[in-house]
Parts: sequence; C-alpha cells; structure tokens
Amino acid sequence: MSVTRRPPVPPPADPATHRAHELAASLRRLVAQPWPREDGANGPGLLTALVVEFGAGDPGVAVRVNDIALRFGGQDLAVPRVGDKRVLSALFPSVCDATRAALEIASMVVVASSTVPAAAAPTSAVPMAAVRIVLCTAADAGDAAPGTAALRHAGALLPRAAAGQILTTAPTAMVAGPTLPAGIDLLARDLWTPVEGGPAERVYEMRVGTQAGDGLGTSNLDWARRAVHAGVTPPGVDGVMSAWTPVRAGAARLVLVSGGDGASRIAVAAESALRLHAAGALVLHGRWSSGSSWGAFREALGTYADGVETRRLAADLEGWADEIYRVLPEVGARVGGRTMTRTTGDPDRSGVVEALCAWIGALTRRTPTVLVLADAHRADPASVALLSQLWHALRGQPLMIVATTEGTRHPVTDRVVDVVTHPDPAALVRVQLA
Repeated sequence: MSVTRRPPVPPPADPATHRAHELAASLRRLVAQPWPREDGANGPGLLTALVVEFGAGDPGVAVRVNDIALRFGGQDLAVPRVGDKRVLSALFPSVCDATRAALEIASMVVVASSTVPAAAAPTSAVPMAAVRIVLCTAADAGDAAPGTAALRHAGALLPRAAAGQILTTAPTAMVAGPTLPAGIDLLARDLWTPVEGGPAERVYEMRVGTQAGDGLGTSNLDWARRAVHAGVTPPGVDGVMSAWTPVRAGAARLVLVSGGDGASRIAVAAESALRLHAAGALVLHGRWSSGSSWGAFREALGTYADGVETRRLAADLEGWADEIYRVLPEVGARVGGRTMTRTTGDPDRSGVVEALCAWIGALTRRTPTVLVLADAHRADPASVALLSQLWHALRGQPLMIVATTEGTRHPVTDRVVDVVTHPDPAALVRVQLA
C-alpha cells in the first residue's frame, strides 16, 4: 500500500512574518511549561508591578489580558484606555507570577496580531510591536499604600520600552533570573534613575526565543546581577571589552584582571560579563577554591549543563561520556557515562582534559564564548594543565577567558601568562586595578 506524504509546509516568505511565527511558537512553548522552577516570591515589603500597553482596537483582548493577570494573582487591576491604547496595571506578591502573566499576555497578543493581514498591521516588522511590557519590583516608603512605588516606577519606565520589548528593573531580574525556563534571556540594557536624585539602576530586557527549541543552554549570570547592583561602571571594564572585537572575529584572548580587592575584581568581571552577554556571547562562570581539581571549570560547565537538553549534551559530548563522568558524574551519567576505568591514574593524562577541551570547543563553534574564571591564583596544577591545553587547542576560536587574580606576580599567574604569550603575545590583555 502506498502512502502519500504531504510536503513540509514552507516557512513564510516574508522574514518579519517568519520571525513572528517563530516568536509565537516560542511563547506558546514557554507558557505551557510548569513554573516556577524555584520559589520566586518577592522579599518582605516588596510588590512587583506589571504594566502592559497594547492596542485598544479589540475589546476582547482587554478582557483576556485582565483574565490572565487575575489568574496569576494580580491585584489592584486597572485596564484604562489611553488614546488608541489600553494600559493594564497590576500588582503581584510573586515575581514569578508577574513574569508568567507577562509572558502569557505577550503570547496571547502576538498570536492574535500574527493573524492580522500585513496591510492592516504596518508595524508587523517587529513581531511583538503590538505590546510593550514593564516589570518592576520596589519597596514602599513610609506609610504609602502597598505597591505605590512599584507602580510609579513601572509607569515611568514604560515610555522607555520600545515596541515589542519586555523590560524589567534590576530587583525583578535578580529574583526572576534563576526561575526562568530555557528560551528566555535577560539582557543588560542602559541605566535609569527611578527616583529623582536617587541612585541609578540597571534595566534588563527579557528577550524571548533566544534559544528557540534547540536545547542549548544559556549564560550563567545570576552571580553578575548580584555583584553589579549600582549604576556605576567600575574602572577596568573598558580594558576587558577591548578584547571582544578580535574574539568575535575568531581570535582567542585571555584577559587577566589583577590587583585591587576581591570585590573590585568581581565587579569588573560582572559588569563585563553582562555587557558581553548583551553583545551576543555565551558567558560561563566558575570560581577556584583551595584543594579542588578543575574547580572553576567544574562549576562553569556544570551550571551550564543544568540548562541544556540531554540530546544536545549527548551530541556535544559524544565519545567522552566516561571522561566527563570522572569530573562531573551527574553530567556524565546523563550522556551514558557509567565507569571511571578510562580515567584512573594521573588526572592530567586521564582524558578528562581532552574531554573538557572538546566540550568547550563545541560551544565556541556555535557562538562566541566567555569563560569567567575567578581567583586564578588558587588554581591547582591540573587546572593550569587544562587551561594550557585548552588555549593551544582553541586559540583560533572565538573564546575569551577572563581570569581574576590577586596580583600580577604569582606562580600560577606567571604560568598562565607564559601559556598565553608564548604563541601570541597580543593574545594577553592585562587589566590592572588600583
């Protein structure tokens, strides 16, 4: 019996329409996932305001937007008409609930607008042009009514959102970041001052569909958002960023951030990491502690693996499952590693080094990658050997290693400098803090 197969449905010829369909599919997938992955409640005395601007043409849309906000615990709802727009405002006791409501609303609006003929939707070149969303978490001063500050700040931030953007303030991003499913990135944007005369605060864009359905992991930036909470650029960031242009072109760079105190070094690394991520880099972070072989690499790659689908992980680690099991048992077990027989003896000769180099190489072939390795002066000999082999294997790849260290002269630091400068002195970028 013959079977007639339908030919695959081609994507829309118009790139803007194709992007709108992709975004709608990503949003539908995200809102169907169980949330949250961990508790996303606001801190004591904090409320999260959600403000959404959308078209006022279809009264049914306003009803559905209101219903979504109610379903996720929205309080003090209002959906007034402002000119040719409607603006929903609502308060939530949970950052996660507010974020989920925002994405549900975006999904509903995008799906509805993607069915409108292009002639009737002149802004369709921006897939989410029909909506602007702001999330703001703030504490009230004195005896103000609950949510006063959050709503005021969100209302002031809304005009800064471009068509199709979801903006969040720093407190919202710090709480929501760890709870977001794969497929959403928080990109650092500019600074703003929510209270006249008060301190500047960072704004983040919640970008949907950055890893649309391909199982890739996302950058590890929770540490950076916690470290950079004030609107001040620490000295030294420009030096780190100067290495990005050659890295993006395919030439590896090692940036050595030394001097200053620990807080200054981590502030430089954190601010740089947020900027590099916004510029398109995959950012991984790990920290060395005394007596831990490959410690910073374990943390950086282990955290990354937590957000990667197993099928993607298996493809990247094909042939290296047992070696990865030796250094990261949970990751190795996911991809079929079961024994340590191939990795006994001298760890530098065990195959683990080759396995980790192959894994990082797979990442750099997909996207420029930044490894932030803190406290390099504490690195063990096995880590220095790994760094050496990694450098020689991938110095022609888009890889940036940002290493922080106590001083410019240290046995471990000197060895790392020698590894980098021997083949290419220009590949080392020094950032000396006061």
